[in-house]
Amino acid sequence: MKHSISLSRGLIFLMAVTSGFTVANVYINQTLLVSMAGTFHVTAAQAGMIATLAQIGYAAGNLLLVPLGDLFERRRFIVGLLFLVGVCSAASALAVSFSWLAVTNLLLGFFTIIPQILVPFAAGLANDKNRGKVLGNVAIGLVCGILGARVVSGAIDAQYGWRVMYWIACAAAVIIMLIIRFCFPKSKGTHAVGYGKLISSLFPLLIKEKALRKACVNQGFMFGAFSLFWTTLVFMVSEPPFSFGSQTAGTIGLVGIGGAFATPLIGRIIDQKGAAFANKLCMSFTLLSFVLLMAGRTSMLVIVLGALFITMGIQANQVACQAEIFQLSADMRSRLNGIFMVSTFLGGALGSYAGGAVWMLFHWNGVCILGMIMIGIAFSSRITINRAAKQSDIRREIEAGANK
Repeated sequence: MKHSISLSRGLIFLMAVTSGFTVANVYINQTLLVSMAGTFHVTAAQAGMIATLAQIGYAAGNLLLVPLGDLFERRRFIVGLLFLVGVCSAASALAVSFSWLAVTNLLLGFFTIIPQILVPFAAGLANDKNRGKVLGNVAIGLVCGILGARVVSGAIDAQYGWRVMYWIACAAAVIIMLIIRFCFPKSKGTHAVGYGKLISSLFPLLIKEKALRKACVNQGFMFGAFSLFWTTLVFMVSEPPFSFGSQTAGTIGLVGIGGAFATPLIGRIIDQKGAAFANKLCMSFTLLSFVLLMAGRTSMLVIVLGALFITMGIQANQVACQAEIFQLSADMRSRLNGIFMVSTFLGGALGSYAGGAVWMLFHWNGVCILGMIMIGIAFSSRITINRAAKQSDIRREIEAGANK
């Protein structure tokens, strides 16, 4: 892709807005589940499958669709995906059975991988001197979409019902699709290989590239710690000395949106100090946040600050990891990002699952300790993989010398 295309502030802003509105489709259902259960007369556990299926669809889309960004012209690809997102949103709004709603949310998650097409798109349009800053600015929209979706959908549901939220999502997809069609620059696919070969290249790519493995393990456990915190927060604030409802936990999520604005700052640090330095800084910051949360669990101010700091550290770490892997190859950025996001999602699923189990056994202190352990694993992954790579290089040098 040519770097001569102008990457204006307006284009970066549009990419950020598109990322936020599209990724929100994966999360809007989480505050609609009670209303959905009432509509279709299912249990809360059954309704929870809607959120699970949307996440499964998103993970599958990252694995099976995101790599196509290396194959297709990206503007046309994004427009096509937005059309399908609009169709799935409308189908969800029109659902006449719970099974219908489950299938449409699975497909909605599958096609809502547009942010992971946009990130390598933006990286390709940027240059080596400002790539971190650009990725940080685009990430603002992504974080706002993830954290804001629950608040907005809850408010819409309370006033108008859950179906209206899906009609709004459909309208947003159509409007953004038209804007992108006329405002986005065209790109050029860099690979003329078949889809089968493209997908089959993912695992060998993971095995071959040390930096990719390091980023996948690193952000996987970091995002696991993020999911661990937000999954258990509602339980913690519902107990004394707070005794708040779930709405308060959602309101704290708004504070987390402020953490999104740390991503441009970490982007500048990446451009000046390098992605590896920024990665270590983010991990250290998040580790200290869990220490703060465990020490001050009886203070709402500490909880709010902890939510802000954890969001800042983990979302900024994602930008640092992406900046590092995008240096590997300009022609494979979509595949690299697809692999990276699948590992991030798996880490998030692990954190959510472990959060409930640890809370039942050890409550908040156990949650904070597990968060520290997950960040410790993220730290050690960088050291371990670097050490293994150096040993492999030494073995190759020895073998090469012996063969001479």
